[in-house]
This record gives sequence, structure tokens and C-alpha cells, in this order.
Amino acid sequence: MSQKVLRGASFKNVTALGQAIDAFIAASNPTAKPFKWRKREVKGAQLRNTIVNLCN
Repeated sequence: MSQKVLRGASFKNVTALGQAIDAFIAASNPTAKPFKWRKREVKGAQLRNTIVNLCN
């Protein structure tokens, strides 16, 4: 939604923002599809490197 509706937009007040969000939801709901979450497999070395990088 932020890429399609809110990026570069300017609203005079919170009500106008809410109306823009509601209009986007109403327009996108008829063709909406569930988002499929996917989990990426993390190998041992990748996990160690990530932990080391976070600690530095």
C-alpha cells in the first residue's frame, strides 16, 4: 500500500489519509489474493556469520 498509495502523496488531514486508505482497500479487495509466506533455510555458517555481524 505504501508503494501504491502513500508514496509521494500529501494529505491535508488525517481524515483525507483515512479516506485514501479506505478507497485503496475497497478497490483492491475484489482481486486480493492471500500472501504466501516462505521461510528460507538458513545453514549453520550463514547463521554464525549473521550473529557475528550483529554483534559487531
